[in-house]
Amino acid sequence: MIRRCMAVVGLLTVLAAGSVHAEALLTGFAGAAFSGATDRSRATYGAALGFLGGGVFGFEAEFSTTPDFFGRTGQSDVFTKNDVVTLMGSLLVAVPGPVRVYGAAGAGLMKARVESSDQFFHVDSSDFGVNVGGGVIAYLGEHVGLRGDVRYFRDLSDLNPDGDFQLQFGNKLDYWRAVGGITFKF
Repeated sequence: MIRRCMAVVGLLTVLAAGSVHAEALLTGFAGAAFSGATDRSRATYGAALGFLGGGVFGFEAEFSTTPDFFGRTGQSDVFTKNDVVTLMGSLLVAVPGPVRVYGAAGAGLMKARVESSDQFFHVDSSDFGVNVGGGVIAYLGEHVGLRGDVRYFRDLSDLNPDGDFQLQFGNKLDYWRAVGGITFKF
């Protein structure tokens, strides 16, 4: 599965290589994961490295993590150690200009880890997932901009292929993510 994800990311990098010379973008971001498999908004953060040509097409690779995705340790929460980590490659379609509205769609690795507080069960999966969404980058000057992004993430694999137990959100992981960040253009 990991080899397939790396092959997809590599292929997307080769396809977008023609636009590398125009704009390289480095973005640090933070925000919230919500809806879907999470019971409420959870803090998420990460970084993205993207390439946009002078035209409309580009590519982005991003890493993000959402600690305590399924709940925090405490009286009412079930899970102790848990998180969701993504490593995705996405194709971008962006409007040129000082304010770039873009759409994004991609695929890559989604890693989910869930452990019950009583050690009754443990899930540690590294699966193939997809994302789709969009956002806006507003440049404040030649090399710095602000970015907002909203995406939907979905794991395409079964988190519990043996059917030993039923997770509260089913066996497919999905959620929305809204983040903001600072983009540096090179």
